[in-house]
Amino acid sequence: MTWLRRILLALPFATATVLTVLISSSDRLHLRSERIAGFGFLFGTPWAWLLDHDWLGSIHSRWVESLITYAVVLWIPALLYFACLWLLLRVLGLLAGRIRA
Repeated sequence: MTWLRRILLALPFATATVLTVLISSSDRLHLRSERIAGFGFLFGTPWAWLLDHDWLGSIHSRWVESLITYAVVLWIPALLYFACLWLLLRVLGLLAGRIRA
């Protein structure tokens, strides 16, 4: 059961990793970058209300701007998914412990 929990908790980070690699290499692999970017935004949509602010202001470096975009669209939502799943598993574990006792 612990392996299932670990895999479930790692799933948001694996999804963010796959989407990051696909988005960054979609031009070289001749993939439809609009569709892959759509999957990235779909991944971050539940957290859009929280991430839709201009927290860092205007950055003039394209490299830093792309890092911030990846962080806001993929990696911060992955961290938030992880936190919610971890909390859910903790609550379910506590409830299962109370039912057994």
